Amino acid sequence: MKTINKAYKFRIYPTNNQRLKLSKTFGCVRFLWNQEVNLFNEKKDSKSYKELKVEYPWLSEVSASSLQQKEMDFKDFKNQFFSKTRKKKLGRPRFHSRRDKQSYRLPNQKFYLIENKIQLEKIGKIKIVLDRIIPEDAKFLSVTVSKNRTNQYFVSISVEQQVLSKEKTNKSIGIDVGLKNFLTTSNGDVIDNPKYFSENQAKIGKLQRHLSRKRGSRKGEIKSSRWLKLNQRINMLHLKVFNCRNNFLHNVSTSLVNNYDVICIEDLNTSGLLKNHRLAKSIQDVSWSQFFSILKYKCDWYGKDLVMVNRFYPSSKTCFSCGNIKENLKLEDRTYTCNCGYVCDRDLNAAKNILAFGVTEAQRMSSSATDKDQSRSNYVETSTLIGIE
Repeated sequence: MKTINKAYKFRIYPTNNQRLKLSKTFGCVRFLWNQEVNLFNEKKDSKSYKELKVEYPWLSEVSASSLQQKEMDFKDFKNQFFSKTRKKKLGRPRFHSRRDKQSYRLPNQKFYLIENKIQLEKIGKIKIVLDRIIPEDAKFLSVTVSKNRTNQYFVSISVEQQVLSKEKTNKSIGIDVGLKNFLTTSNGDVIDNPKYFSENQAKIGKLQRHLSRKRGSRKGEIKSSRWLKLNQRINMLHLKVFNCRNNFLHNVSTSLVNNYDVICIEDLNTSGLLKNHRLAKSIQDVSWSQFFSILKYKCDWYGKDLVMVNRFYPSSKTCFSCGNIKENLKLEDRTYTCNCGYVCDRDLNAAKNILAFGVTEAQRMSSSATDKDQSRSNYVETSTLIGIE
């Protein structure tokens, strides 16, 4: 049993009057953030939301909690920006635009659920589609109300709850990710890369060319109704790509967590790989970074071990049979052939090496943790975990 913070996202359907109130709230929260960014760039002292209310009385029309939460967000950003211990430095804050995704947050005292509706402060009761059940013992923390570019409204309810660890399977697996195939496992299973964006790229490009000829495509020009309708169609296509990819990543990660106790995967430098302009679009489409992030928190939730193998480990060049490193291996060589007579698919060979290296690393970490804390159980023998002859 473990206590975690989890978010449940639901679709909501506000009335026209409620949409107007939500738009006001989005605008006021965005205005407060942009004011803070402007003062930050001019190296002036920040103003509290109470001081801004005196200067701009219309800010009092929306929930004070939403403004307070956004003010806390900016304070947290400044702490991270000036932190000397942070590994990756943050860039300067950006202004928020009304054409981007809109959102604001409320604390747990300012909302509650009533059957098929959610009560939001200064908005009222909004129809909500509860397609998942929130546990009764869950503690409500906050709610984030958002609107995407396709004018769909959502609420993301953050709760603190207890989760049970998944049943142990005494199995482990090595994973080699790629562009041609999404991943290849040490068991020989191959999952194809769905390429959701590539499949829709031609359609999106065609609509964008039509959009560029509509009145409103130039800077400062008033958007015509045709421009707005066509832009909505483009946003819907992008949303379709995002939803399909997100669903695919969650299905694959859940299957891995359910079936294996130790998951070994290579720690890729995705930000560095994106600098290669020939592969950047394909890397963004396959979304390795998001997949690693999802896999990491699911393993942490359900008591499974995720081992990130060092990115400099030559998994593709190393022979799984004899351990020889083939330095002259090229990217177009899809079959690994060693002088010892070992012949194997390149990705499968890499997955086996990642598994062997990762299991050894996991056992080392497990044994060191056992010396400090006897609560963790020992792993089974390496040969049993690998499951390869």
